[in-house]
Amino acid sequence: MISLILFWIMLIGEILIGFALIFSHISPSHRIWPPPAKKSWQFYFIWVLTYITLIGLLLLGLLDWNSFILDLLIWRVIGGLLFGMGIFVLMWGMQTLSLHLSHGLKGELITNGPYKFSRNPQYIGINLAIFGYTLLTNSFLSLIVGVFGIFLFIITPFVEEPWLKEVFGKKYEEYCKRVRRFI
Repeated sequence: MISLILFWIMLIGEILIGFALIFSHISPSHRIWPPPAKKSWQFYFIWVLTYITLIGLLLLGLLDWNSFILDLLIWRVIGGLLFGMGIFVLMWGMQTLSLHLSHGLKGELITNGPYKFSRNPQYIGINLAIFGYTLLTNSFLSLIVGVFGIFLFIITPFVEEPWLKEVFGKKYEEYCKRVRRFI
C-alpha cells in the first residue's frame, strides 16, 4: 500500500515536471526551467519535485523489491554496475559544474572535465543510475517511474539549450559544434 502511494506521488511529480518543461519550451519568457533565480518559486517548484521523485525512486525500489520478472543475478550485477557508473558520472559533472550551475542558475560556461565529451554528462549519469537502479531492484513500479524520469532527463537539454544560447551566445554555439549533446 505504501509503495502504491509513493508511486502515485512520484508519477504526479514527474507529470508536473514534464508540464513545466513543456511550458518552459513553449514560453521561454515565462520559463520554469532553468529557474530565473535561486529564491524564485520556479526554483523551488522544480527542485522540490525533482528531489521528491529521485528520493522516492530509491525508496520505491526498496519497498517494491523484486516485483518484476528480471530475478536473475546477472541483471542485478549489470544494474549495480550501471547505477555505480551513473552516480560517478553524475558526481563528476556536478563537481565540475558546481551545485549552483547544476541548479540551472547563471554562471560561466563550463567546457572542461566531462563537459569536454558531452554537453550533458549529468543527465547521462542520472539516466544510467536510474536505469541501473531499476535493474538492480527488479521493481516493476520503479521501472514505470524510472522510464518516465529518464524521458524527462532526455528532453530537459532541449529546453535548456535556447536559454544557454541566449546567455552565452556565440561561445555556446561554438561549443555545441565541438561537443555532442549526449555522447
